[in-house]
Amino acid sequence: MSTVLAILGKGGAGKTVFSALITRTLLDRGEKPLLLVDADPTGGLAFAVGADTQDTVGAVREKLIKDASRPDIDRGSVAQQIDWMILEALQELGDFSLLSMGRTDTKGCFCPLNTILRTAIGKLAEGFKYVILDAEAGIEQVNRQVVKQVGIPVVVSDGSRRGQQAAGAIAGLLSKYKFGRQRPGLVLNRTEDLVGGVPEGLDYWGTIPDDQAVRGFDQQGRSLLELPGDCPALDAVEKILGDHFFE
Repeated sequence: MSTVLAILGKGGAGKTVFSALITRTLLDRGEKPLLLVDADPTGGLAFAVGADTQDTVGAVREKLIKDASRPDIDRGSVAQQIDWMILEALQELGDFSLLSMGRTDTKGCFCPLNTILRTAIGKLAEGFKYVILDAEAGIEQVNRQVVKQVGIPVVVSDGSRRGQQAAGAIAGLLSKYKFGRQRPGLVLNRTEDLVGGVPEGLDYWGTIPDDQAVRGFDQQGRSLLELPGDCPALDAVEKILGDHFFE
């Protein structure tokens, strides 16, 4: 049975860095097969692990919409191609696979993409030992139940009041929809200060320190999977997972 771990929080809290460091830790432990789901339209996780954002759910959806507009196409058959859409967007990258949500040129909200993404996670998850979902900033994908297959939700906060408010809102929705097989964890990024304490419904898991190596790799556009083994941020994530994730 696969374990789906969702990383949630407000924009800029450090979800993508945390997701990449979890990936590195799992790969170091030989935990395969591993699926990364970059559910943020900006494609941050893809860049953080050294992948491109050319093959995305959004791009394939746009192609299907264009095909469906042709007068000689059976639209019913196009609508049935969701399985092909998912596999077309899935990138096989050696040690792991990556599914990126991407953007869409179609005007309006991301509801159709979120629906496809929810279906994709359900279809693909059972083929992998671990699934790491780097969610879109905020609460939208929790509201849309994109994360309904999640076993372990983790909320990342930067310690700011807005960060804590977002963490509390996400915790409330997770409880409302009964997502996860355990209480959601709270991870602080680049701070040990908790404004107002741990939000109700969350368990404090630990802190990721401000790490110059991570900053340097990020500025240079280098994959965080290539960080040195003695990186303090990586050590912190290994401890967090050891204490709260691995049985």
